[in-house]
Amino acid sequence: MMTEIFQRNREQTMLQAHCKPIFKAMDYISQNLHLNPTLKDVADSVALSSFHFHRLFRTQVGETVAAFTRRLRMERAAAWLLAFPQEDITGLALRIGFSSSQNFAKAFRAHFAESPGEFRRRHILATNSKPGNVAAVKSPYSHFADPGIGLLAAQITQLPARRVAYMRRFGPYGKETCQQTHGDLLASLPARTPSQPAGTLCVYWDAPEITSASRCRTDVAVEIGSTEKTGRGIAVQTLLGGTYGVCKFAVFEEQLEQAWDWAFSWIAARGFIKSDKPCYEYYYNETDVSLNYYVFDICIPLQTTPEE
Repeated sequence: MMTEIFQRNREQTMLQAHCKPIFKAMDYISQNLHLNPTLKDVADSVALSSFHFHRLFRTQVGETVAAFTRRLRMERAAAWLLAFPQEDITGLALRIGFSSSQNFAKAFRAHFAESPGEFRRRHILATNSKPGNVAAVKSPYSHFADPGIGLLAAQITQLPARRVAYMRRFGPYGKETCQQTHGDLLASLPARTPSQPAGTLCVYWDAPEITSASRCRTDVAVEIGSTEKTGRGIAVQTLLGGTYGVCKFAVFEEQLEQAWDWAFSWIAARGFIKSDKPCYEYYYNETDVSLNYYVFDICIPLQTTPEE
């Protein structure tokens, strides 16, 4: 398994230089999903012809633009079903952009092989949110007196936008993906990046409870200046600023999932819901990868308006 992950990540590194417009297009779709962008909209966003872009996207992603957009739309609908457990499905269908609850239910069943109600009931008591994008509905860390997992601080705060150089990987979230990608990123930015993960960000676009593991997107990134250039194999994006729940932890590897559970439960207890922007981790100098010891912020973007 480890060898397969290493080989897959190496192959993804080789493709990185050719994927920058595809990554940008994927992010454009994710950030404008409520507008249901067309092939032309997405191709225009990366300054490519629709014909050429369609072929390139399908080759690199393994899905057409329409299929990718449809999948993200249904996965976001599933996330909303869990984030808003009291909202009726008809109202949710209209918010997502479907003309009726019947059309929504048909599309949902075609994607998930179960109805929206069945999906909600199955997940509602068992949601175990990972670095992804669905708040835990029920968690053993709901009382917050002392999580017992190295919590250093927790606050609701405003974070600035961050311009980052990054490499993207597709596959299960976890140490193997992040560490290998971090090494590849360091090799591409040798003049300015420290050997330790300090200052590294790991961005998680998808909810592993909903998105299949092979399609989960992880960006390993470092913050760069507004005019700083990067090499051929490095893409650049801006992580949007705004209101975030930020929880700082010092934990060992086996406590990472508990830390994420606690952070999501902490924001839920304060009446907040995660927005559609991706979560990310920000690592500090005290991190020691050789000991599997991590000091980092969990940064969860929060919804403050109905459109977020």
